[in-house]
Amino acid sequence: MFGAMLLLSAPAVAQPDPSRMSGLPLPDPQLPSGTISVRVVRGQLSNNVPDHPVQLHEGDTVVTVNTDPDGRARFLPLNPGAEVYAVTDLDGQQLESSRFSVPRQGGIRVMLVGAADPSVPAVLAQPGEVTFGGESRIVVELDEETVTVFYAFEVNNASSVPVEPLEPIILDMPPGAQTATVMPNSPLLATAEGERIMVPGPFQPGVTPLNVAYILAYTGGSLAVTQSLPADLEGLLVIVEKWGTMDVASTQIARRAEMTPDGGGNTTYIFGAGPPVSAGQPITFEITGLPYHSRLPSNVTLTIAVVILMVGVWGAATPGETGTRTQHRDRRNRLEVRREKLFGDLVKTENQKRMGKIGATKYATRRQELFAALDRTYRELEEALAPVVLGATQPIPKSSSITRQSDTTG
Repeated sequence: MFGAMLLLSAPAVAQPDPSRMSGLPLPDPQLPSGTISVRVVRGQLSNNVPDHPVQLHEGDTVVTVNTDPDGRARFLPLNPGAEVYAVTDLDGQQLESSRFSVPRQGGIRVMLVGAADPSVPAVLAQPGEVTFGGESRIVVELDEETVTVFYAFEVNNASSVPVEPLEPIILDMPPGAQTATVMPNSPLLATAEGERIMVPGPFQPGVTPLNVAYILAYTGGSLAVTQSLPADLEGLLVIVEKWGTMDVASTQIARRAEMTPDGGGNTTYIFGAGPPVSAGQPITFEITGLPYHSRLPSNVTLTIAVVILMVGVWGAATPGETGTRTQHRDRRNRLEVRREKLFGDLVKTENQKRMGKIGATKYATRRQELFAALDRTYRELEEALAPVVLGATQPIPKSSSITRQSDTTG
């Protein structure tokens, strides 16, 4: 679904600098197992180098294969686990890959990138600034009591030369964020460490896409998200997948609309737009009307379990018939297991209804059955408790005043 969201307003973006990817081995499960594909290009991805020799080194063994019309040289078969690296000489420059192991499943792709024009020296990166472009957006999608937050950012270098920012591009995810991930089409060297995303420079002229995702859990009907950015954001755009009465609010949102994109089925999205946001200024918005499970049943269950436990402990400490207490305890345990299963079935039914997996009639019937079964179970639990309480009381002596009064009257 996130891929469809990216197409809602996806701009034409500049390709990342291929030289930053030169020599880096990338796993490719689509390649036959043990296959190594080495691509040779000059300067940019569209400038393949055909019919050019490439060497693959494995220890003292060297295999040479010429590139095909697409600039690719393929090597196979190879020994799984063997350490290899690729080398070629292009325009008097030796290009060499990192050393890597041959995988047992799938293959490896490597790109060796030479200068676009050997007679033109490479342009060195200059200190400068980048911004997050106006097409950058925050997308929120709903899941089972969690939301997945996507950052589809454009790192914009408005100059005509590569730029190395004075401050590194570091994104610290909001508190509670889980599984922060750098998504495809992001800078190759971008990394995720815990709740932090780091994007090293330099950045080429134009736009470099940066796609990040993480998960936030929620326990109530609302969720607040706060994010600070290390560079200026040219314009705020928040897109939230809407379920039911959900809404999004923020003092930074100046315009709001709802729409169902083409190809999005019946899914409605809330679009909130706002003015530029300066570096370091938090972006804050709150999502309300989130569907969630009430904690009341679990709290009631916990309370009942505590009461039952206290009564059981008190009954066990009071003189009585051990065999009878054991029978009551076994019966009570069976009823508690039945009760927990019914609660689980009820929660499952509510989830199925909320996600549209069962119809209204089946939902109503199943829900009524579960409530009836729970009612019977609770009544039986009350009956199971009664003998324990009564068994703990002191027996009435035969010579009590009530007995003597009855004898005299008779």
